[in-house]
Amino acid sequence: MKHGSNTARAIVLGATDYSESDLILTFYTEEFGKVKGIAKGARRSRRRFVGTLDAPAHIRGVFHASDRSDLVRMEAAALVDAFSGLKSDVVRYANACCMLELVSETTREGQANSCIYGLLLEFLRLMEAAVAGPALLRFFEIKLMALAGYQPHLDGCVVCRQGFDQAGGGRIYFSSERGGTVCCKCSGGLGLPLSVGTARMLSSAARLDTDKLARLKPAPGMLEESARLLDDFIRHQIGRELKARRFLARLANPGSFSAKAQA
Repeated sequence: MKHGSNTARAIVLGATDYSESDLILTFYTEEFGKVKGIAKGARRSRRRFVGTLDAPAHIRGVFHASDRSDLVRMEAAALVDAFSGLKSDVVRYANACCMLELVSETTREGQANSCIYGLLLEFLRLMEAAVAGPALLRFFEIKLMALAGYQPHLDGCVVCRQGFDQAGGGRIYFSSERGGTVCCKCSGGLGLPLSVGTARMLSSAARLDTDKLARLKPAPGMLEESARLLDDFIRHQIGRELKARRFLARLANPGSFSAKAQA
């Protein structure tokens, strides 16, 4: 981003309080990639940035960059889409938060990637419209990891490099440490058990257009395997569990978390 004022289309990924009056915000912009900035007075007066800073939000912002700070200063913002329908449903909102946090964790500041920007915007719209149900987050995760340079190997054994039809052994496994699927012979019994069908479904999902993905209806067993695989792989790549993932897990299994709290 050049010094001075810059106009960019951006998706608000998150915000944290900086002082009694200011907010530190993280955006993903089409023109400049991930950007961190400060919105002066945003906590004290919402009129200046009304409705534009609550993640997720799609905005057109004016950012001022200088060599005196790593943070850009947000000068103005116009709301393009508040995703109000998405925010009104707690489960869809939690899924969207997983998307936002994953983008923030897998991208670097100042490295533009219009494909990541477009992917996030498109999937937020699909999530708001409740398209593809619980599979949507999994499709987003596998496509984003591929775009961010973390695509797992899913088209055969990452060790012996044979296709699963040739490797034999029936059951296959997924190893986050090895970066992909492993045949039964090479696994040593280690890794997450996985069906060949789930591996092929995720491999296809990484390449398919969004329109085709939205029509896919994976079986419940495939979704469960995909969730375990992607949760483990993402945790391995970024070094921790996503905060939004824990929130989503609480929504899915409120009883188990209540029992842990009482214990």
